[in-house]
Amino acid sequence: MMKNRIQDLDFEQTVAFDSVKDFEFTRRAAQKFRQVVSLESFEDEDADVIFHYLYKEMELVSFGDHLKRYIYERADLEEPFADVTQDIYRDIVLDSFRETCTPKSMNPTSTKLPSLVNNWLNQASVKRETVFLLGFGLRMSAEDVTDFLTRVLREQDFDFHNPEEVIYWYCYCHQLGYYKAEEFKQKYEEMPPAKQKPEGIIILGGGLCLDSDEKLLEYLAYLKVGRDDPRSEKSQAFQEFMKLLYRAKEIIATMYQKDEEEKKRGKIWKAENITPSDVEKVICSGIPINKMGNLKKMSASILARHFSQKRFSRQRITNILNHKLPVERFDLITLEFFIVSQEMADDDPYTRYHHFLEEIQDILQRCGMSEIYIVNPYECFLLMCLLTDCPLAVFADIWEMSYEEGAE
Repeated sequence: MMKNRIQDLDFEQTVAFDSVKDFEFTRRAAQKFRQVVSLESFEDEDADVIFHYLYKEMELVSFGDHLKRYIYERADLEEPFADVTQDIYRDIVLDSFRETCTPKSMNPTSTKLPSLVNNWLNQASVKRETVFLLGFGLRMSAEDVTDFLTRVLREQDFDFHNPEEVIYWYCYCHQLGYYKAEEFKQKYEEMPPAKQKPEGIIILGGGLCLDSDEKLLEYLAYLKVGRDDPRSEKSQAFQEFMKLLYRAKEIIATMYQKDEEEKKRGKIWKAENITPSDVEKVICSGIPINKMGNLKKMSASILARHFSQKRFSRQRITNILNHKLPVERFDLITLEFFIVSQEMADDDPYTRYHHFLEEIQDILQRCGMSEIYIVNPYECFLLMCLLTDCPLAVFADIWEMSYEEGAE
């Protein structure tokens, strides 16, 4: 039954392609996805098949390796790649940061630049803002930064609804330094919002058409109208998060209620009684717990890199509710996955899968975030789970497998 609908998984329709290079990259991921979900064994051994794909076949380049390769090519080093030692790369980065007058971090830190550089050269992954900092420090082009964001971090490309990222993109395109970007950020803070979208500004696949500082400032003023800090209650992302969290709590309350009735106890469960701990217990049921009752460290999972070090823990939920962490696409996608997996438990997997895509694309769009990105291992993982008979159980199984010692 599933076979003849594989062509239905048409990512070419739902993925915006930014350039031929990205197009190929995304298409390869979509093709691989189709191959995996159409395997004979997918229906009977779904968790094993998905786990094997994520762990063994999904191509992951560590951030440090990619950075070394990038420096090697840019610096035209003579000796064979394998013979170049880390201190050579470190010194090239240090010199370049000095020449471009780029600070060692976008946030206050007491760590010295040489240690930070050594870290970057060894990291499996880094924060998005580290890529932006390196963009200035190594005089990268906007295309280079795109490559690091999409191919290495496996995240979305520049977000042209985010004023900060628009400023960075503009500076890379015009080879302007870090302090020029800071100057634009300051102007953005001080400018009044502009109700009207500036004429002639089109967000194309590869970016905006902004050829002067004036155009940039006009566009930033327009963005300011709908922009709220993603940590604040007013932000669209926070509002969407609260709606999804409430729906998830209603589902969990219903689960608990069934339990009560089976055990013939009289407690009544409502969404209001469900705590972040309950949400963690249900969504992260496959993750082992340590003696303190907390989820085992993320670093103990062999899929930590694939899942960008994120889990839907009670601490994460509480920090978002207390405005200490911004709502990210990870949070919205995880909650929507949980809701659809439960509300459509008896539906045909393909119906469920398409319903999820339709709803989440709308939510992400309302929050100014880009569409589901098949190249991102976590997002690909959730989509594969949705095509199984019991998505939440498979989701839990795969998390559990990733923590088993010497999981192979």
